Amino acid sequence: MTHSKMLHRLVDLWWLWAIAALVAGAVTTAAAQGFPIVELELAGTTDRVNEVMRGVDPGVVRSAILWDFLFIFFYAPALFFGSLWARRQFRGDAARKIGTVIAGGGLVAGALDMIENVAMLGYLSGWSAWIPLSALMAIPKFALAFVAIIYILVGVILAIGRKFTRNPREDE
Repeated sequence: MTHSKMLHRLVDLWWLWAIAALVAGAVTTAAAQGFPIVELELAGTTDRVNEVMRGVDPGVVRSAILWDFLFIFFYAPALFFGSLWARRQFRGDAARKIGTVIAGGGLVAGALDMIENVAMLGYLSGWSAWIPLSALMAIPKFALAFVAIIYILVGVILAIGRKFTRNPREDE
């Protein structure tokens, strides 16, 4: 199989990455045992981190952060391949070009998430200077992921709309 055909196949199967990301997200959430990990990601200051961490076992937080790397492994490709799939659903060149940029943004979101996780692990290891780095990475990560999810959802809506508005003679 050529690289191009393999990429097209991965794009066609983007939803498998999305399902795997949901499962990995559930595992990460379970590992957090109710700890508000997003609050830690966005804390930004030592005082706020200490407030979020008050009364929480650092081992639970560390475990949740480590499991988050598995989640990243699935959600970043899901956003990438899903955006590439969604771009096929648009008619205009501009919307398709935007889709390519958004797909790249999905991978960048994963990279930012990895840096954010390393910063949080750094805090748990006593390096409080890393706290602002986590928030600095989290904000654009969430924005890029949100844009990709919206773009993919619009692509899904367009694809479903085409199924219902297709001329029956086209299938013959």
